[in-house]
Amino acid sequence: MDNLVDFINKKINLQEDIVNLEFSSIHMVINSINTIEFKNCKFVNSSFEGSNLNKFSFVNTSFENVNLSNCNFEDSSFVNVNFNNCKLVGSSFINANFLSCFFRNCNANYVNFNTSILKDFTILDSTLKFSNFDNSKLKKFYINNSSLSCSSFLHTNLNNIDFSTNDISGIILNKDELAGLVVNVEQSIELSKLLGIIIK
Repeated sequence: MDNLVDFINKKINLQEDIVNLEFSSIHMVINSINTIEFKNCKFVNSSFEGSNLNKFSFVNTSFENVNLSNCNFEDSSFVNVNFNNCKLVGSSFINANFLSCFFRNCNANYVNFNTSILKDFTILDSTLKFSNFDNSKLKKFYINNSSLSCSSFLHTNLNNIDFSTNDISGIILNKDELAGLVVNVEQSIELSKLLGIIIK
């Protein structure tokens, strides 16, 4: 494992991209001002908790059972990246760009997607309680059987977004941006409070 950690650190220090490699059981913290691209890579059973990955790029890469909690992914880009059974508690994706990405069975409570772009983005069987999607752009955004409890979507267009199979209790929204949002009957009663409607 030490050889793999040294290899990653050397590549980052030389600002050389990492391509076509699989990493397993790595436990390290990346804290560098240099930025690189991971392409066609796979990370399994590893931890990068607390790492600074600001302005990194990830292309055709997967994370399986990886701890990415409290990581800084601000201004980073993700293209065709899958996160499966990962922990992303408190991680920051502010101003990040996602294209064709996937979260499955992830714990992403307190994650921050503020001012990010999420296009063709799918979330399944995950928890994103107290998450932040303020000022974000969502296009082809799909979420199913997940929790968005107490999450914030202020100044984010939710037209054609389907929340009907998810927990949105305590969600924070602007009433002006509710148009086109798809919810179930129970959720509509909850959201009616934002409109000042009293249901007896």
